[in-house]
Amino acid sequence: MTDEGPWEISAKALTYKHKEKIYIAEGDVVITKNGQFLQTQKATYDLDSGEVEALGDIRLKSGDDILTGERGSFNLKTKAGRMDNGHLFLSGNNYYISGEIIEKLNGDTYRLKGCKLTTCDGDSPAWSITGSEVEVTIEGYGKIKHAAFRIRDVPVLYMPYMFFPAKTKRQTGLLPPMLGYSGRTGVDVEVPFFWAISDQTDATFYQRYMSKRGYMQGLEFRYLADEDSKGIFMFDILSDREDKKNMNDPDEVSLSPFGRRNSTRYWFRSRLDQDLPFKLEARLDGDFVSDQDYLKEFERGLFGFEARPDLAEKFGRPFEEKRSPTRRSAFRLSRDADNYSLQAGSSYNQRPENPPVDQTSQPLGSLYFNLLPEKVRHLPVYFSLESDYDYVWRDEGTKGNRLSLSPQLNFPLWLGPYIEFEPMVGYTINDQWFDDNRGDGTHHSRKAFETGARMSTNLERIYDLDWRSAKKLKHRIWPVLSYNYRVPYSQGDESPWFEPVDVDGKKNSITFSLENFFDARLEDKKGQVTYRQWATFILSQAYNIDEKRRHEDPGRKKEPFSPLSANFTIRPFPSLDLSGGAQWDHYDHTMASGNLSLDLSVDRSGDRTDTYRVDYQYQEYDQESLNFWVEVNLAYGFSVGSSLQRDMDLGENISNGYWLQYMSQCWGVKLAGEMEDDETSIMLQFHLLGLGEFKAF
Repeated sequence: MTDEGPWEISAKALTYKHKEKIYIAEGDVVITKNGQFLQTQKATYDLDSGEVEALGDIRLKSGDDILTGERGSFNLKTKAGRMDNGHLFLSGNNYYISGEIIEKLNGDTYRLKGCKLTTCDGDSPAWSITGSEVEVTIEGYGKIKHAAFRIRDVPVLYMPYMFFPAKTKRQTGLLPPMLGYSGRTGVDVEVPFFWAISDQTDATFYQRYMSKRGYMQGLEFRYLADEDSKGIFMFDILSDREDKKNMNDPDEVSLSPFGRRNSTRYWFRSRLDQDLPFKLEARLDGDFVSDQDYLKEFERGLFGFEARPDLAEKFGRPFEEKRSPTRRSAFRLSRDADNYSLQAGSSYNQRPENPPVDQTSQPLGSLYFNLLPEKVRHLPVYFSLESDYDYVWRDEGTKGNRLSLSPQLNFPLWLGPYIEFEPMVGYTINDQWFDDNRGDGTHHSRKAFETGARMSTNLERIYDLDWRSAKKLKHRIWPVLSYNYRVPYSQGDESPWFEPVDVDGKKNSITFSLENFFDARLEDKKGQVTYRQWATFILSQAYNIDEKRRHEDPGRKKEPFSPLSANFTIRPFPSLDLSGGAQWDHYDHTMASGNLSLDLSVDRSGDRTDTYRVDYQYQEYDQESLNFWVEVNLAYGFSVGSSLQRDMDLGENISNGYWLQYMSQCWGVKLAGEMEDDETSIMLQFHLLGLGEFKAF
């Protein structure tokens, strides 16, 4: 919108005083230009000065912001003005501001005397803030003098000055502060500052003071070049008043059995995806912490890092769990083409407890080259290659180089029109050159020969359907019978580090799988067609030939059948995601392993939505855990929720929480309690529309 062009005036009666250059308009007066307009019942307009005197039912609209009142004066050239007993509505934040006197100082700033502010619709707001004077700048901040926060009309809190945001766009400035208390940190105050560096970059500085622990400075830097190039870097550092861990305190020992003597404590983490020239892609994962207790002490709660951006969710690459003995940082540079993939990288696994003898294997330098199956000249043969190189370093122990090459030939054939038959033959060469701390060099070589065949067919049937937008449902059945034979042999002693060629071992097995796919054809009211895979169901069973041929030992029966494996996914609509799997042991007649994951949103009347999340893991003789999160919306804006992390094998809850929440059009309150590691925290959180969240423990 530009300011070019004249103002246009319409009214029931319009006169013009030529000598004074003044228009007098009466009855349904409208003065407009480029989407800005002034409505009133009577107005005088000075053509030279641009001054307008208005009286009766005044409505001044600039963009989506509206100023109303009974009497006022405005300058259409400078966009300044004044109104008595006026009301200002700022649509971007849903602010309703009224005042005895409202002055528009320029195009973006208003000053009000004897003011009242709320974001609640209606004549009787649930909450409001009154003050002697308020000055507010659109896309900036508002400042209220002698502010009183009121519930209905009852004052409950007085503040000499109060600031509030009046922004709909990213802009540099202070974010709402937070105040809390816990037994571990004491009084906890955090004041975040947001810096809008450019359209593609910004940063947030977290100034945090803990009465028992000291001052912590946090930094969060973000950039977004395009959809595929983005990054977040986060760093927090604390000069801890408790510079030595008290190993006689059971609460401290429950964090970890390791001591700590450092006063400077920090955590750096990052995720980066960056497209580079020549179709190169860079990926960076950073995760480095000062000590083994840091995440357990400062990860949770009001100021915990779970309140920061979820980097794992945004970038699709998970972090190590906070109780993990290692923290992994890695860099990868890759180039993917139609027929190959080339990657170079480096990774480091930190041991936060700083053991005196660290034998952790560190693949500091890695190179991967994979050649996808490609036809060999005009022959019905496809060649593929998997290769990788690592330089493995250790602080203590064996270090050196490793190289692995795995060429493979595939021969896809058709046995008649319906059956696909694909034999294969492969070979793996795995060489290692390493030395110990004494400087002795050693060479190990491992090799494995592999052959096999795969036979499959594809059965399809399409069903007519009329359910919601689904018109057709295709059911595909893909039976697959495969044979795999693998013979490893090696020269030298046992490998000093993990090698897949060792773990896979010898194979001589037949596997049958039955794969089912259910694909729906969807049509909207306009006739546009889309496809969605509603469900999959896969059964798989392997038979070990060598186990069947084995001479039976006394007291040990032959068990050639591997556990029967079943896996499924169900996703008929976006609000449901259900997946799971299980393995059945034929000989013990028990479930060897199982998992179930559910993510469900249920829409109900009154624009209410209930959310359910469940994650169950079971491994015989090893692990059984259950995590769930549920929130149910009740009537009249109330909702209740609960979360649980339980180790069912130990019969102990890792953490569990409960909350009760009320949300109205312009405000909400949430009362939550959580217990983790025998520590209980209570949080009371208020949400005011347009003013953010206020929390307290």
